[in-house]
Amino acid sequence: MSYKRFDERLTQMQWQPQAGPSPQIVDSVIAERHPITIRGVEFTLAGALLGFVSGVGRTGSYPPGAPGGPESGWPGLLGGGAAIGGAALSLGAAVVAMLRHRDMPRLMQFASMNLLMIVMLLLS
Repeated sequence: MSYKRFDERLTQMQWQPQAGPSPQIVDSVIAERHPITIRGVEFTLAGALLGFVSGVGRTGSYPPGAPGGPESGWPGLLGGGAAIGGAALSLGAAVVAMLRHRDMPRLMQFASMNLLMIVMLLLS
């Protein structure tokens, strides 16, 4: 029954089979292409840069005599404290991003790149 309806519709449209696609089909396929856009690069880059700064600060807080290490006085205390605070905030942001990744995908980009940079610098 549906076969008859389909054939009836084709006869009403006066459709004839062709060797190639019709211009309407070609136009519809070409029109569906979306332009390539790069989204969210700024959040990834910001996470990498802040993770780099925090990771360098954490790496410099271990050896004695380092700018942020033990026996470096007030500058070391402030720099080391800022690096530890940055690492703690990075962990907190990662936990929040993990729990609410559907609502805040940009935070997920930022936090994952941030922690990746901190871990890479601490392991190197």
